[in-house]
Amino acid sequence: MTAIVSQDYVDDRADALAAANLNGLKLALVSLPPGPAPGHADIDLRFFNGLFVASILAEITATPTRAGQIFRIRGGTRVPAGTLPGQVRCTAVVAGSTAEQLSLRIEPVGDYSTYTIELVWDASRIDPFFSGIGFRFRPGCFTNDCAPTLPGRPLAPGPRIDYLAKDYDSFRHTLMVAMAERVPGWRSTSEADLDQVLIDLFAAAGDEISDFQDRVSAEAYLATARQRVSLARHARLMDYHVNEGHQASTWLGVIVSPGQAPFRLDSQQLVCWTGAATPLADESVFFASRDHWLPAARRQRLDPLVNELHLHTWRGAQPALRAGSTSADVTTASATKLEADTLRDLVQTGALPRLLIAEVLNPRTGQQPGRDARKRQLLRLVPGATGMLAARTIHDPLTNTFLVRLWWQEADALRQDYCFTTVCNGTPVDNISVFHGNLLPMHAGEPMAVFFHEPGSALPAETAEVKQRHFQRGTRHGGFDWVLAALPVRPNGFEAPLAYLPTPRGGEIPAKSTLRVEVTVPLGGTDVWDEVESLVHSDDNAELGDQFIVETDERRHTVLRFGNGTNGQLLPEGAVIHAQYQTGTGVEGNIGSDQLIFARGLTGSLSGAIQRVWNPFDVSDGRAPETPDKIRRNAPEAYRSRQLRAVTLADYVRRAEEVDGVSRAVARYAWTGSWRTVRVTIDPAGTTAFDDALRQRVADHLESVRLIGEDLELRPPRFVPLDVRIVVCLAPEFWREDLRFILDQEFGTRYTSDGRRGFFHPDHWTFGQALHRSQLEGRLQQVPGVAHVVSITMKRFNAPTPGLPGMEALEMAFDEVVLLANDPDHLERGLIRFELRGGRV
Repeated sequence: MTAIVSQDYVDDRADALAAANLNGLKLALVSLPPGPAPGHADIDLRFFNGLFVASILAEITATPTRAGQIFRIRGGTRVPAGTLPGQVRCTAVVAGSTAEQLSLRIEPVGDYSTYTIELVWDASRIDPFFSGIGFRFRPGCFTNDCAPTLPGRPLAPGPRIDYLAKDYDSFRHTLMVAMAERVPGWRSTSEADLDQVLIDLFAAAGDEISDFQDRVSAEAYLATARQRVSLARHARLMDYHVNEGHQASTWLGVIVSPGQAPFRLDSQQLVCWTGAATPLADESVFFASRDHWLPAARRQRLDPLVNELHLHTWRGAQPALRAGSTSADVTTASATKLEADTLRDLVQTGALPRLLIAEVLNPRTGQQPGRDARKRQLLRLVPGATGMLAARTIHDPLTNTFLVRLWWQEADALRQDYCFTTVCNGTPVDNISVFHGNLLPMHAGEPMAVFFHEPGSALPAETAEVKQRHFQRGTRHGGFDWVLAALPVRPNGFEAPLAYLPTPRGGEIPAKSTLRVEVTVPLGGTDVWDEVESLVHSDDNAELGDQFIVETDERRHTVLRFGNGTNGQLLPEGAVIHAQYQTGTGVEGNIGSDQLIFARGLTGSLSGAIQRVWNPFDVSDGRAPETPDKIRRNAPEAYRSRQLRAVTLADYVRRAEEVDGVSRAVARYAWTGSWRTVRVTIDPAGTTAFDDALRQRVADHLESVRLIGEDLELRPPRFVPLDVRIVVCLAPEFWREDLRFILDQEFGTRYTSDGRRGFFHPDHWTFGQALHRSQLEGRLQQVPGVAHVVSITMKRFNAPTPGLPGMEALEMAFDEVVLLANDPDHLERGLIRFELRGGRV
């Protein structure tokens, strides 16, 4: 846990230890024996007072093996700490112990990282806040970053046919010419004559038939098709999946009414809206929780216990959490042991999977005006009942408070500092920031349900949200059966299109709707059917037969199509289809934060269970369906952007870089004596280790697309560690040590304090990329305080000859990548050293 410590309150807590009959670790001093490779180190542990020091010393003296059990050491990178031989551990007590000091022998000597020694003795006598202390075998900062998609021919001449006749006028003219040829002396005398009326009727019918033929033939080509369903089918033939848009989604914060028992949305539907307190179907934005559609293991528990959690500040000793923190000590409203243990169990079992941290008051004034409403973050908690990061209950003996120490994922490390306690006008103000645990996934759209029954059967009564309809049966193309179920449209004229789930752009992944379809068969029970994009791969068995497809046209009307007994199961007689879904076009759901403030839907014993709701984040992921123009433009060219094969070396590179965890790749041909092999070099993302799991994923992906007759060989990159020495002259008004720290950040492997990548950040370098002297000098000249560059010397780390100051570039081979970690524990990963001249000392 990275916490911001208030030293004044830390000292105040330390002064109160003796009166509470407690003790704790105050200081750790490490000494190494003389010599180039010492085998052990001595550490002097100093306590805040003399309580229990003699008892600890007597226990270790009587049983020397207890030293490593009472004083546990953790940490280390090159030389880890632990309890096994060869690991850094406490082995004995040495002479020099006093009433407030213990001298311990530690062996072997660790690396340059920071270790932590913890006193694990009597929890009622040792304060948890002072039970551990960090130490280093070699003091100082040695790292580069110390900051915290028609038979025959007719017997007689036939009539002349004008095949260019396509509209009403041309059909009418053709019929009148035919009458004049067959009936000598016939003339059109009046439009009311029977013969003229018949000619006009035939011409009109021909015009309609011709138009229908034109429209049907137009749907056979992507460039002329007008219907969205035809466009989607054409695109699918080219492995392009039309994007149907998707509904907006957000997280909803919920405050459960006090005294309400914990509950889940098992059979209830929670609907929220923005606007007036009484929603209008044509004006308000609906957000509904689909939580009860999910498997039981993923249902979100709502509990008043986690309405609001607070940071335990240890009597003000840690009033804030620093950016980058991944753990916190939190308390419930009453901070009792029962509540703390309940909260701990919720985290460990995964019943509480996430927390929301939010700033609710202005840290400068302690009032709500001026607070940063954007200062909110979702934290995904680490579950589990074992391990170093397992949530656990801790007791603060000074305040008799029970708290829970919990952790969240590294990817969710705090992006900003969060203040929890401040002092305004001499008065402490708590709960500047708080944690919220009752969070629900919400999706824009009004919940709907419809039951489809056998054609001709009696329909039950329907309600506003539960509709009753008939599905259609028919045959086509010589007996192929089909079943269609059209989703209802609102009778008041407002559209209620089917909402779709989020789908990535590019046409690679098929769209997935919010439909959940259950089919009830007489004497056969109820089964959940699966939505697929096409029934081509479906059959009539129980495994691949219970499937259906969804087609939405340009008017946003949706039809469900079921199988015919060959491609997908044919619905038996008397079947009932139950479809649950949400409606909404998606874009209308994009709203700002704190707009969903009205809720309804809970009934029965849960009526009134929710006191308040709000959406903590802006909603911006709602998307409109892909337009026909974009479909015509993107579908024919989609295969160029992602080809599902690997023929050339560039294909292999692109296919390899599609795998998650691969930053970059290069490929070369190699002759192995009998056939050609493609050697693919993989640069892992965020690391230099090409592990077996990533290797297997890349191999499986490339095996499915590789050219027959070519072997694959996967290799890690050849990282080239560098040795760079730079001499710079500083401006006279800058301190050397300040500039040294800034230069270490600028040329580090992480980020600078203002969010820019360090010069040697791994994602900044790729295969075959040379290091130029001008790059280094250009970055140096951007640093305020650097007057000029005296010299730059660079070479490969293991080069037998020293680098030359005038060298302009270090060239890299096609499979080599620059590496400069500047880690004192791993000098073989490259180093950079600065000699600073001038400036202030």
